[in-house]
Amino acid sequence: MEYKNNRLALDGVFFEDIYTKHSTPTYIYSRDEILSNISSYKINIGSGDLVCFSVKSSNNLQILRLISSQGLGFDVVSGGELNKVLYINADKSKIVFSGVGKTKQDLICAIKNNIKSINVESLSELKLISTLVNEMNIPVNIALRLNPETKSKTHPYLETGSSKSKFGIPKSELGQCIGIIKNENNINLKGLAFHIGSEIKDFSYFKRAIIFMLDQIKSLNVDKAIEFLDVGGGLGIKYLDKDKTLTIEEFVKKVRLLVPNGINLIFEPGKSIIGNAGYLMSKVLYKKKNILIIDAGMNDHIRTPLYGAKHNILPARKQSKSKNKFIIAGPICESADFFDKKFPYDLDEGELIIIGSSGAYGFSMSSNYNARLRPPEVLIFNKTIKLIRKRETFDDFISEETELE
Repeated sequence: MEYKNNRLALDGVFFEDIYTKHSTPTYIYSRDEILSNISSYKINIGSGDLVCFSVKSSNNLQILRLISSQGLGFDVVSGGELNKVLYINADKSKIVFSGVGKTKQDLICAIKNNIKSINVESLSELKLISTLVNEMNIPVNIALRLNPETKSKTHPYLETGSSKSKFGIPKSELGQCIGIIKNENNINLKGLAFHIGSEIKDFSYFKRAIIFMLDQIKSLNVDKAIEFLDVGGGLGIKYLDKDKTLTIEEFVKKVRLLVPNGINLIFEPGKSIIGNAGYLMSKVLYKKKNILIIDAGMNDHIRTPLYGAKHNILPARKQSKSKNKFIIAGPICESADFFDKKFPYDLDEGELIIIGSSGAYGFSMSSNYNARLRPPEVLIFNKTIKLIRKRETFDDFISEETELE
């Protein structure tokens, strides 16, 4: 994203031209940036390693097809996500199924489709899988997702590896899990898995969790060697120019140095592939005092109200910074509906703003709160604007509701 002749552009396409075709608010993605991030993973992983894109970060079918075409697999956390990647004919041998709340039907679907791994999150889930594979007489590959008892420096809602987290199997229950697996011919333990959170910028937290997991692998009393370690996702990205974080290359190399060559790695990136490749374009509706009311709200992009996230926000037309600071607020009837409280540009009504680093957990976390219709998504490649999701209509919005007889 850069200014050309004072107009902000993405991959040679001006945001104002996107506005002319699709209005606001609109999500916009750069195909080139997505491919560049994917390449950074592919050129640094080992021959037996696997990158599984985190579908929860962005689940548009065309985005998923693009990622699949590059040889990546998928990390899914629900039956809906699993069915989406199956719908695009993703390679089943590259699908891992995580998540603490898999239903019986979710597990049946995963078992029938012989995916790479069901990452088991609890003793109870493992018992259910044991029952199902016996009833279905179908073998299944699993990994045990352990709680690594590792706190990380991130927002509390983004932390997934602490001892109090709902995620992962406690170390104290690992022995019971191994006992079940040993007595079940249709369950193949292929790996161990962990996840410590999102937006992690300090590798020491990953290192601590990896050492914990390697210790568990050494202590396992199993017949076959563990084939892989799934290190989850969570690598932080640069939201603001001043942010410091690991590059993809640095992260992968540091992980690979810690893990013995006999153990393959699975990475589950979401944000580090699509976060900086996505943008939300919005328009100033009203201006009162130092508040700019825009047409995008927390229903479209909830990260700032929910996690306190700070995004780089720029006007579509280049201008000098003001000595005053402005609040960028959305139209939702919630005081938490704002994007920035120190915006340095004095914009007029009708002007466009671009909210950067919005590709991950943007549209995928959007809602119809306040009965607002969800925005379209467009993909930029070869200097063209391709619509990959239509703007929701009122008829779409009410289509699932029924009349009382």
